[in-house]
Amino acid sequence: MEIMRRSSNTLKLTSENTEGTAKQITEQSASHCGRSMRAVLTVALVASAVVPSTAMADHVTWSPDVESALRTANDGNRLVLMKFTADWCGPCKRYERETFSRPVIAEFVNQNFVPVLVDIDKRKELAKQLKVDRVPAVLIVSPEMVILSRTTGFQSEQKLLPNLKRILATHTTAKPSSSANIAAVTKFSASPTLPVSRQTASSDVSEAALGIVPVPPAPAMKAAFGGLCLSAVQETRTLVSGMPELALHYRDKLLYFSSVEQMQNFQKKPQKYWPQGDGVCPVTLAETGKAVEGQLKYAAIFRKKLWLLNNAENMKKFVSEPGRYADRLPPASTNR
Repeated sequence: MEIMRRSSNTLKLTSENTEGTAKQITEQSASHCGRSMRAVLTVALVASAVVPSTAMADHVTWSPDVESALRTANDGNRLVLMKFTADWCGPCKRYERETFSRPVIAEFVNQNFVPVLVDIDKRKELAKQLKVDRVPAVLIVSPEMVILSRTTGFQSEQKLLPNLKRILATHTTAKPSSSANIAAVTKFSASPTLPVSRQTASSDVSEAALGIVPVPPAPAMKAAFGGLCLSAVQETRTLVSGMPELALHYRDKLLYFSSVEQMQNFQKKPQKYWPQGDGVCPVTLAETGKAVEGQLKYAAIFRKKLWLLNNAENMKKFVSEPGRYADRLPPASTNR
């Protein structure tokens, strides 16, 4: 603005001086020289006023509102960069000072993500649901709260930027990937409004009574849930590929697990991990009356239970109105 005012004053002075010069002209060469210098000065000032600034952002524009950030990401078809921090956390302050305040990082984050800052002391329930128990932690999530990446601890600009570029290149917000970390976490309240399956495995109940039968790898039978580890969704909020060497038969399905620990967790309490409605998509059932099997890559955690949707569009519907659809779906059967 200062440049523009100077330019305007220069133009005014140029006009006034030109009139005076026209009346007092005595030597053509001197007049020509004066006009040329004034023209050069005027052009220089005007040119400097219209040259765009190339300065980069020196800080990330953090939002303090998680829910608002998710809505903004959904409207703009972008991913959310969620940074968990705390006032007492020294490494968190260093992370902000030495990495997120770097112009290249700040510019890249502001342009490609919806950044949100989460105080772990103020959002303890959210941190618990997302399995964040240390800070600093950075989660990249879709608008449906599908976690695509999770890192803990300080990272330099040289390490963080390539990771962000890789995530951006391999994930889109329109359709969650089967390699994505975590299923969708719907709302941030786990208060139940509908009874779910009451059967819970206890330590004195045999696996046979629960319908669990350890089996060797069976190439002729296709693994359920795309070969992903079912129990890992609840325990680690990640979608992890299981292994044929760690397999169980349960309810006429072949399940793969990612580790011995995950398989043992499932063996102890299968009802804890089994999807509601035996994996039927609640949205499709409510809207069409048809029982269509959902997929783990379109999963949601609601009322501390697992719900499977059959496509990205239905997952968005469920996330926006979980109670409406959950109440229409019967709990997972317990007597098969």
